[in-house]
Amino acid sequence: MRTQLSILMPTFNDDCCDAVMELARQALEIEGLQFEILIGDDASDNAEIAARNSQCTAIRSCRYIRVDENVGRAAIRNRLAREARFEWLLFVDSGMGISREDFVKTYLTTGQTPVYGGYAVSSDKHKSLQSNLRYCYEMAAAEAHSAENRAKHPNQDFHTSNFLVEKSLFLQHPLDERFRHYGYEDVFWGEQLSEAGITIHHIDNPVAFDRFETNAQFVAKTEQGIRTLCTFRDELSGYSRLLKTARLVRSLGLGKPCRMLFAKKQKKWREKLCANSPSLRLFSAYKLFYLLSIS
Repeated sequence: MRTQLSILMPTFNDDCCDAVMELARQALEIEGLQFEILIGDDASDNAEIAARNSQCTAIRSCRYIRVDENVGRAAIRNRLAREARFEWLLFVDSGMGISREDFVKTYLTTGQTPVYGGYAVSSDKHKSLQSNLRYCYEMAAAEAHSAENRAKHPNQDFHTSNFLVEKSLFLQHPLDERFRHYGYEDVFWGEQLSEAGITIHHIDNPVAFDRFETNAQFVAKTEQGIRTLCTFRDELSGYSRLLKTARLVRSLGLGKPCRMLFAKKQKKWREKLCANSPSLRLFSAYKLFYLLSIS
């Protein structure tokens, strides 16, 4: 079993106190474990949440690091890795919950690296979430998030929300800091590792996905992710199903008609997605048409 661990939690306007307390509790119960928890605040502009997160320093072995200017999803993770004292790094996103009693111990006992534990939708308010687009989207994709299915495409089906890696390996292959906005820094990291001959391993040790933004927020976040995908479309070629589909549409001579249709329908489709009965089929079409309209 590994005996030293740096738990790294990047955050931006997310209250991470509950997750930090649970991670510290589990770590303290593991005999002989030296650990630290580093919170990396990427210039949160919600002063109330930032103040609460800063109080986590009252928890044993917890440090709070805040940058004055938002540096982006990749850079804040790289900063935490450089600041870490120990060789084993466990990245956990601040928006996730810790639902497994053996979450930390499971990572300490696995012999693989880097290793991704996945995430699972967790909520006791299923009925009230039936109109939430993010919840419906994640539930529809739940089977694909199993360790068995993720392992079929190990370096593609990976997210930075929950993974263990050696510090030396991560510093040798850091996240690309050009990825400042939402989306795809994890996909590109998986591609970089693949080119270096490094395979990401997959285990069943999920964090809990139990916070769901509004439909309007999720649509806006999705649009931002697609803009990121478009910006790095050359680098991500072969690692995005959406890019592959868009190329097929254009090869069939349908790119221009799709853009013309989207120009007429985008507002109406977006309003439907932000309403109380969003359609996942429409959401899939919207993502494709949005990419075609900007690429």
